[in-house]
Amino acid sequence: MTQFLDLHPKRWNLIVAPPPKKVLVAIARLAHIMPLTVFDCGRRFDSSIVTRAAQGRKEIVDNITVQRAFTCFEAVKLLEQKQVGKTPVIILDFLATFYDENVKLSARNFLLQKSIQHFQRLSRLAGLAVSMYPPAASGDSVTLCERLRSAAPSVSDYAAPESINMQWGLF
Repeated sequence: MTQFLDLHPKRWNLIVAPPPKKVLVAIARLAHIMPLTVFDCGRRFDSSIVTRAAQGRKEIVDNITVQRAFTCFEAVKLLEQKQVGKTPVIILDFLATFYDENVKLSARNFLLQKSIQHFQRLSRLAGLAVSMYPPAASGDSVTLCERLRSAAPSVSDYAAPESINMQWGLF
């Protein structure tokens, strides 16, 4: 299950559209082995799922430090403040805060570039995994998604392939 997050020093992994429950179970299993830092950018961290996966063991749940960001500015601030260390970092639904169209696209692009630099910095000693979910609509947010995907040294894609609209004959 910890291979799902694919944490390796000196590189970060982008996980596209992972099953949310699977990510949380992987976090609990990894916390059984080592302390973790989780940045929750899309309100995806459900402590009840993590606690169940940890079988209610307080020492496992206590190995997880969770911080939340509600805007792209807060997400970058979390990254800036995090010191490089041997504690892996898992970022849940990172681009959710960047899909806010009230923030100018130029600002979101700048903050995304800064974030990518922080991903590289924070993954030096411990692994770093970033999850994201593609935007529902097309537009500016799609370009942010593509930029993040192209910057990632490793991408695990769980997005469902687009369905082909095909009408089946009745007879």
